[in-house]
Amino acid sequence: MRVSLALVRWLPLAALVAVGGCKDETPETPGGSSDEGSGTTFAPASEGTSHGTAMGTEESGVLDEDSSGGHMGGGDCDMFAQDCMEGEKCVPWSELPDLMPDAIRCCPVAEPVAQAGDLCTLNGYLGSCIDNCAPGTMCFDFDGDGEGVCQEMCSGTAENPTCTNAPDDVCFIFWAGVPFCFSKCDPLVQDCPDGKGCYPDAIAEGGTGFLCMPTIGDQTLGEYCYLLSGCNPGMICATADLLPNCFGPAGDTGCCTDLCDITEVPDPCTNIHPEMECVPWYHQGAEPPSADLQNVGACVLPTVGGGA
Repeated sequence: MRVSLALVRWLPLAALVAVGGCKDETPETPGGSSDEGSGTTFAPASEGTSHGTAMGTEESGVLDEDSSGGHMGGGDCDMFAQDCMEGEKCVPWSELPDLMPDAIRCCPVAEPVAQAGDLCTLNGYLGSCIDNCAPGTMCFDFDGDGEGVCQEMCSGTAENPTCTNAPDDVCFIFWAGVPFCFSKCDPLVQDCPDGKGCYPDAIAEGGTGFLCMPTIGDQTLGEYCYLLSGCNPGMICATADLLPNCFGPAGDTGCCTDLCDITEVPDPCTNIHPEMECVPWYHQGAEPPSADLQNVGACVLPTVGGGA
C-alpha cells in the first residue's frame, strides 16, 4: 500500500495567516517551535491545503492591521502597492524578535540601497523593519548576524499578485501572512542559489510544487525538525509516523528524510533504513504540476497511512 505523505504543517517561519490577539511575551528564536497543532496529511496539487498557500487562491491570507488576515495589507500602507513616502517602504513589523508580525507599516530604507538578490544589512532583528533593501524587498537574515539577502515581495494585488523582477517566480505566503516571490526548482537537482533549498510549497492549490526558499537551520538526516525548510537541501521534514526511529519532544515534531528518484534502482532509501522505500511524491492519480517533477519521491515507510 502506498503511503499518504505527510509534512510538518508549519510554513518555514510561522502559521500561514498571522495570529491575532495576544502574543507570547517570550521571544522565540528562528527555527523555534510552536504549539500550533500536529502534522497534516499531504494533499495532492489538485486538492490544496491551507498550510502553504500560493497567492491568488481562496485559501491565501495576507497580514492586515490587526493581524487577523485580509486581502489588502492594512496597517499604515499596502505591501503590494508600496505606497509609502519616498525613502520608506511598506513591510511587516514585529515588536519582539519572535518572527510574528504585529502590523504592516512604513519604515525607512537605510543607505546604501540594495536591490532584490543583493546582500543587505539589517538593523536589529528580522521583523524590526529597518534594513537597506529597496521598497518591495526585505532583508532575509535568519542567522541573526545582521547580514542577509534582499528578497522580493509580491506586487500587484492579493487577488492578482505579480513578481516584477522575475515574472516566472511564484508569489507565496512564506512569513506569517507576508507574500514573497520565489523561483521554481527541481528537488532532485537542488538548483537553488546558496542559502536556499528546493522545498515543497505544501502543494497548495495553484501552487507549483517546489520552490527555492531559505534554509532555516541545519538539521540533517534523522534529526528532529519543525519547519518545511528546516532540513538541509535535498531533504524534507516528514511527520514521525512516516519514519522509523523518529521520536520528537512533541507530537507535532517531525524528522528530516531524503528526497529520492523513484526510478533509481536499487532503491536508494534502503541504504538509510531497510524498511524505507522511495515513495512517489505525487501518488494515487495526482499529476505533478510539471513533467520534471514526475520522478520525485521521499524516503519513508511504505505501509504507513492511507489515501490522501
